[in-house]
Amino acid sequence: MTTLINIIGWIGAVLLATCGLPQLFKSIKTKNFDGLSLVFIIWWLLGEIFLLIYVSYEAFKLPLLFNYGINILVCLIILVLYLRNKR
Repeated sequence: MTTLINIIGWIGAVLLATCGLPQLFKSIKTKNFDGLSLVFIIWWLLGEIFLLIYVSYEAFKLPLLFNYGINILVCLIILVLYLRNKR
């Protein structure tokens, strides 16, 4: 049963970690970030950072660390591209 739970955890982590990628790819392709607000991106980034810190100390689970790590990377890329596009 533990193996099944781990598999479920990894599937969930991968799905959540990659859910921002379609938006990132679309925004890069169209060079249009109008559908995203700066507040949304910053709140998403801060939420991921705080949860990564929490999970690192309280519930050291690799699927969760993977999820938050990838989401932070995606958020940072979106933030940088958003700011570059708005100049």
